[in-house]
Amino acid sequence: MAHQAIYRKWRPMIFDDIVGQTHITKTLKNQIVSGTVGHAYLFCGTRGTGKTSCAKVLSRAVNCLHPNNGNPCNECEICRGIIDGSIMDITEMDAASNNGVDDIRYIKDDLNFVASNAKYTVYIIDEVHMLSTAAFNALLKTLEEPPENVIFILATTEAHKVPQTILSRCQRFDFRRISNDDIIVRMKEISHGDGYDISDDAYRMLARLADGSLRDGLSIMERVISSSGSKITAEDIVNTLGISTRESVFELTDAIINGDSAAVIRILDQVLSDGKDLGQLAMSMLEHFRSLMICKLSDDPSSLMECDAQTLMRFKAQSAKLTFEKIDHASRVIAEAQADARVAKSQRLIYELAYIKLTRPELDRSPESVMDRLAVLENKISSGAADDVSFRTQPAQSSDSSELIKRIEALETAVKNGSVAVSEEEKKTIKEDNEEKQVSARLYSPIPDEELTYDYPTAKLARNWKQTVEIMKQKNIPYIFPYANCVITFDSEGIIVLVPDDKIAFTEKILMSKLDTIREEFKKVTGSKYTIKIARRSDFDSRYIINPFELPHSPDHVESDDDIAKDTEQQSDIAEDKFSDFLERFSEFITDGDKNFDDFDREREVGRQSALTDEEEDDREEFLEANELSSDEDD
Repeated sequence: MAHQAIYRKWRPMIFDDIVGQTHITKTLKNQIVSGTVGHAYLFCGTRGTGKTSCAKVLSRAVNCLHPNNGNPCNECEICRGIIDGSIMDITEMDAASNNGVDDIRYIKDDLNFVASNAKYTVYIIDEVHMLSTAAFNALLKTLEEPPENVIFILATTEAHKVPQTILSRCQRFDFRRISNDDIIVRMKEISHGDGYDISDDAYRMLARLADGSLRDGLSIMERVISSSGSKITAEDIVNTLGISTRESVFELTDAIINGDSAAVIRILDQVLSDGKDLGQLAMSMLEHFRSLMICKLSDDPSSLMECDAQTLMRFKAQSAKLTFEKIDHASRVIAEAQADARVAKSQRLIYELAYIKLTRPELDRSPESVMDRLAVLENKISSGAADDVSFRTQPAQSSDSSELIKRIEALETAVKNGSVAVSEEEKKTIKEDNEEKQVSARLYSPIPDEELTYDYPTAKLARNWKQTVEIMKQKNIPYIFPYANCVITFDSEGIIVLVPDDKIAFTEKILMSKLDTIREEFKKVTGSKYTIKIARRSDFDSRYIINPFELPHSPDHVESDDDIAKDTEQQSDIAEDKFSDFLERFSEFITDGDKNFDDFDREREVGRQSALTDEEEDDREEFLEANELSSDEDD
């Protein structure tokens, strides 16, 4: 006789053999005993929970000549004929491969014939959700008003894909996932019947791997038996399936708790050396973190977990060291790594980076990671250990908790901006505050402090602003005087002239038409073309203003501290009344084309020299030799 798979060999023959579905089998048995059998049933549930087996038992029970308390006797000629397939009144159809309207029409045509041997003609349609829309429509009328002595049994793993018009015409039964205890009991019955010797640890591991599906558990058990023989231990299962041992999972979790990245690399390397699969390890880690979550939240975790007392104590010990936020974050990171590893060439790198990220939370800027770090700090504060709290990269600077509170507030702000839902009123308030404190992105594109020493045009102009203005004044370039006598700042695009609010309209009228001219003059002297903006002084907080006299100059340029202080004071002391006086006087000249800027300079008493002093000439030559400005200045 050909070999028969264990799950087929031990398929339930009566309702009492169906594991973990008492709520369904009891109802069906009562209907058979009372003679109130329905005309259409819908069996829903995940794979391996007994839907098809229950349908087969029901098809025999309704036709059995000698039923026993609702169960088929499996001894009468009808039961034996149905079992060996000699009676054709029971039709099984797989809708996954027979999902067209023609297949349903064949059933409708077959309904014209009465049952030849059995009392009822039974149609079992498996995976019914795979039927096409046209096929469902063809089935509707027949399902609602079938001929007498016809029963439809529909089975599906995805009930949400079955149209409501079909659902409303059926008695629906939902099959539950089978508990680990029920799976173990059934496996023991089967192994005892077939003479297998399986340890208790192996039973628990098989039940856990079955994941609520008895058929999956029996298939795994058969695979291990084929590899290891009739005597099976938990170690045999680990070696056969390539799954990670529970010990390695505990060690990896300890490494995450302790922030030991080196241990993570070592453990993963050992797992691969033992021939285990990192994908299976990830599945084990997710299951492990679920157990930790149960220990964290449940008062009686033993009722929800399948493990011995010693292992349960280890789970409790680890869960005490983790926050719920850490468990949630770790599960997300591992699940994302699983998804990425499916399409990546180097799965090992993906998993290594994921676990290392969990050991070094300061490298992860996601909202979930911030929540995790915040929860750790809050827990330590509530336990009175605030003085000992420190970030890995930013140790505490004082013995009190004031620094810690500031960090928590910063974290809370980051979380709120990144992940926490904010009411519309709060959003409006935050927006107004930001508008008050920040300069518009359209107006200002700031230069980071660390880039002020970089070698690109705007940064060089800021560093050498005084020399640039002096050179342009010596060349008698028009319109340079507002830039030499106003508050100036810089952004990544160019120059910003800051004007008092009440003078902005007047200034724009005077200067806007001259921007192209002065922009070309700056290009001739420096070799670069800059954007020139005119902005309200009130739009800029002092933190946004770059004082060119406080910046480092060219490497070869040396300026005394007194000169720097004098220039800085000149930049900061430009008051609104001085600016207004200067602007009104300047406007008289730019509106008269015959006026010469030399006259304005003398009247303003800026003190223009007829020629550079020897010291300034040396500075200018060093400035030009450093290629900070273009040779176009001599044009």
